[in-house]
Amino acid sequence: MRKKARERLKDFGLDDNGKMAYLGDHVRLAGGQDRRRLVVTLWAACGAAALAVLGASLANPAGLSGCPYVVLPYIAQFVSMVAVLWGMGRFSVAGERVRVYVRDETVGALPRRCVVAAALGLVAAVGEVVLLATGGSAPAAADFAFLACEAVSVVALVTLRRACLDTAWEPA
Repeated sequence: MRKKARERLKDFGLDDNGKMAYLGDHVRLAGGQDRRRLVVTLWAACGAAALAVLGASLANPAGLSGCPYVVLPYIAQFVSMVAVLWGMGRFSVAGERVRVYVRDETVGALPRRCVVAAALGLVAAVGEVVLLATGGSAPAAADFAFLACEAVSVVALVTLRRACLDTAWEPA
């Protein structure tokens, strides 16, 4: 068992009825922020990023046809987007009062996951530009669509990161 998971076990115990319950700290949005509005904002940015990453592969540029310095960062970006979506889904079902460890593993971890996904998207885009610059053929529309999708995903991930960092919490 991981160290953080073991530390979290101390927050669980028997309640007044003799059933296992979470006895640790809870947090909620500070300053009367609307949780629904926050979730919609986060999902809008996350959805735009996810659709852009998916759209980049559907464009089928030359770089995704076997160029390792485009394919490998793109695949890693795709996997990191799955981690971002997982964190968003877990936060969405957490409710008004959020357990501290759930907040830390979702909204607390999303900025770092967004940086990873955005950086990998930039690496894939740079790889595509290098491929186009060193290749003998003219760039096709699919290559420009790939670059545009990567740009949209980076902007959406930066927006998601900023929204997570701007969220203030208070003890519940």
